[in-house]
Amino acid sequence: MRELYNIDIERAILNSIIFDNTKLEEIASLLNKEDFYLPFHQIIYQTILELIKNKDFIDEFILKDELIKRKKFDEELFFEIISTTPIENLEEYAKIIKELALKRRLETFLKKNSINITERDTFELIEALKKELENLEKDNINTFKLKTFRNVKNKDIEFILKDFLPIPKKAVTLLSAKGGAGKSWLVLQLALKYINQTGKKVFAWLSEDPDFATKKRAEKILNEILINHNDTKYFDINHPIYNNFCYLGSETRPFHLIEYDYKNKKINPLFYKLKHTLRDFDFIILDPLIAFFGGDENNNSQAREFMNLLTEWADKEDKAILVVHHNNKSTAGGIRGASAFVDAVRLQYELLTNESIDKKEILPAGYRKIKIKKDNWGVQRILNKKEIEIQIFKDEIMLQKNKGIKNGR
Repeated sequence: MRELYNIDIERAILNSIIFDNTKLEEIASLLNKEDFYLPFHQIIYQTILELIKNKDFIDEFILKDELIKRKKFDEELFFEIISTTPIENLEEYAKIIKELALKRRLETFLKKNSINITERDTFELIEALKKELENLEKDNINTFKLKTFRNVKNKDIEFILKDFLPIPKKAVTLLSAKGGAGKSWLVLQLALKYINQTGKKVFAWLSEDPDFATKKRAEKILNEILINHNDTKYFDINHPIYNNFCYLGSETRPFHLIEYDYKNKKINPLFYKLKHTLRDFDFIILDPLIAFFGGDENNNSQAREFMNLLTEWADKEDKAILVVHHNNKSTAGGIRGASAFVDAVRLQYELLTNESIDKKEILPAGYRKIKIKKDNWGVQRILNKKEIEIQIFKDEIMLQKNKGIKNGR
């Protein structure tokens, strides 16, 4: 007989909330403490609810101190929760716990009433059963949250850098290009431009470039590109405003967000730590995609899972996420790997090399053409064009000089 509880899922739910407090929003209206089977799990969940009411943030240490203070701490059971791997799709797992809890309630009711079933009036038993079923129905799970036009508020898609290269908030945008096109220069310019305009925080993991190369490029962009456009108030890379640009380079080895083996997959616990670290950042850049993708690059299912993980992060935490990806090397163009990388996003830009554009077109030195390859957000209407010309370098000679930066030349 199948047990009417799942301790592993209970631990995973609690672990996910402890290490990512925003996850509580997904399940707070769905689960009560009584839905957990183990009494200690009930205590943990209730304590988390009470603490988060009064604090902006809790972690395992705050929770442990509170449990000790309440004389409710169990070191062995607490360690089992903390050492469990966090999970995504928390709402789906919470529904499993809820369903098991409802079945336990129904089983308890039937056992209780079967003891004296021969002594009770049949209609009385039927009415009692109806009442209990009504109570269970009220507490049941709505698998589908249906909406009508009346309960959906009108709103427009929000963009950052709307007048330059629009990047939607609460979404993932894909930027693709062949090698040597200047992707790193472009994303650095986007980051610095956004900080100049808003003063908000940007994180970029530029895993192919050493830290010092990124700093040198940023200095050149500020003093040779943005300053010419008269939209930069700050030209010194050491100005305090640039404390809002944080980055990691090739010195820090990137990790795969989802780890696959021949049978299983799991979200890398480092992903939750990264999300927590970046909770105050509005604009996030990951370059290149393949450095963070741990699956088969040509597997559409795995590609979709990876992109959905990022999309959920962007949507739930109101972030604009830009993922940089390589084009394949064929003359036909297109991105490397599975088509699901593009299918999963609503906006894709392609940074073209000068060799990729019409031979009749002559771009000014240092300029690149950016093509809107996929546009479900109406970016073409915002910009009134399908291709944008942006200055990436001061000139083409500067690009050749700075290719030596990576090697310390």
